[in-house]
Amino acid sequence: MRRAAMMIGAVAVFVIPASAFQALAQNRSSAAATAPVLSTAPAPVVPESADRLLKQMSDYIGSAEHFTFRADVTFDHVLPSGQKLQFSATEEVALERPNGLYIEWSSDLGQRQFWYDGKAMTIYDPEAAFYGVDAAPPGIDAMLDRLITQLDFTPPLSDFLYSEPYKSVRGAIQYGFPTGETEIDGRSCRVLAFVDKNIDWQIWIDTGAQRVPCKLLITYKTHPAQPQFSAVFSDWDFSPRIAASTFAPDLPPGTEAIPLATVTAAAGSK
Repeated sequence: MRRAAMMIGAVAVFVIPASAFQALAQNRSSAAATAPVLSTAPAPVVPESADRLLKQMSDYIGSAEHFTFRADVTFDHVLPSGQKLQFSATEEVALERPNGLYIEWSSDLGQRQFWYDGKAMTIYDPEAAFYGVDAAPPGIDAMLDRLITQLDFTPPLSDFLYSEPYKSVRGAIQYGFPTGETEIDGRSCRVLAFVDKNIDWQIWIDTGAQRVPCKLLITYKTHPAQPQFSAVFSDWDFSPRIAASTFAPDLPPGTEAIPLATVTAAAGSK
């Protein structure tokens, strides 16, 4: 029990920023259960231009056989006292469909690594002597669904890793609108703003040949402190050379395994 508690504490740090996209991901799975059943329920109000751009971004990254990217992240954590603290992180992602995913998360609160090789999913804290592992179905979409809905764990920015990111977020939108264009790291990006039941969010999408996200901002409007999560994307590469070993866990000798389901269940109970 003591070893498990140590690992749970380490994984919990990884989960804090992940909850930002957990709001979007959980909306995907809960929208059907919470949506009004009346036939007179109004349809989401989103201008065709904003919806089309969101769909273009989804199609572009969702259809890619492989890619890598980096995200520079800031996220708020609210203490029981109500004080809001801000932390920084970087995330490096390597994806190869259908069965390869590697995520490396480095933040003010520590480092975490996640691997998926088509058979298993593994999470590891380099400062711990333990790692969580569980069997996984083939296919990144199915793996993420199991990870999110059954194991209650959401890797940061996971919506962008699905083959149809549009489906991950569109169903929960109540209304949205474009707010103009701006430049981020030398890229011209169009800005879209959306409102969901529990969150407000903005996304900046590259207007060039590669319709990739430039930036994401989420505000948790139901929390009194209204904490935020933001990510600025860079280094998108759709022709990367990714070694097969990238998706195999690289763990120090003597590192012990504990069930990933036990880790996430205990972390969620805190």
